Amino acid sequence: MYLSRLAAEKEYAFMRALKEEGFLVPDPLSQSRHTILMSLVDAFPLRQIASVPGPAALYAELIALILRLAKHGLIHGDFNEFNILIKEEPIHPISDSSDPDSSIPPSSSKKGKEPETTPQEEDRQIKITPVLIDFPQMVSMDHVNAEMYFDRDVACVKRFFERRFHFVSTQPGPFFKDAKKTVGKDGARRLDAAVEASGFSKKALKDLEAAIREQQDARGPDGEHDLSSVDDEDDEEDDDEDEDEDGDDNDRSSNEGNGVGDYQKQSEKNGRREDPTRVGMSKLTIGDDT
Repeated sequence: MYLSRLAAEKEYAFMRALKEEGFLVPDPLSQSRHTILMSLVDAFPLRQIASVPGPAALYAELIALILRLAKHGLIHGDFNEFNILIKEEPIHPISDSSDPDSSIPPSSSKKGKEPETTPQEEDRQIKITPVLIDFPQMVSMDHVNAEMYFDRDVACVKRFFERRFHFVSTQPGPFFKDAKKTVGKDGARRLDAAVEASGFSKKALKDLEAAIREQQDARGPDGEHDLSSVDDEDDEEDDDEDEDEDGDDNDRSSNEGNGVGDYQKQSEKNGRREDPTRVGMSKLTIGDDT
């Protein structure tokens, strides 16, 4: 309970500091003992996203987020697909007031018919926004192992985009030594110092870091989630789904309800995943893994 309370206190402190600086994180509402109350984010973990319209743009945005954190003196420490939420936001075009037809709603034409929209235009009307979560393991750029944590965050993004989206950046880095030079530049507020000044003691920080280090060591040599077995399971699930879709509809319907897993999969297909009118994930392909 002691470590859980420390983790909640640290996460709440960092969430407040990040929110004040305009970072896209959940709204921190309150914290008591080991519990945090925050706003609900209508999004999916990046882990569940099978495809995106532009992986290069999303990759660049995530790398820029790592560098922006560094500029404020912070390293996330667990910057991976499990702790990044992806949500879609509609882009409303700004009408030209000088155009006499600007008063006509964009959803209808002069003849009252729905205008035809190409897939490219639909993609331009949706903005993909990453939201960062999970902050108990966050460390300062002055941490004794800062370079290791920074390089690991960058490697997690690169590895996931290559494996999931088959995207490999042609630019090397970013590198810790270059990010270190930007800390506090251009008036950037040192959030590591701000959180320490908020009352989170050094003793509490050491106790929490020791506990987190033990958990990361148990997860793998690099302190990351062991994704190799998960990826194999994903491939098997994808193959099973393809076989199910190619099978006879009558046979499939007769087997519905035989188990909890079948019921959950069918609920997802009838629910948010196939609802094209729902703004949440209309342009992203969502996987079944949770």
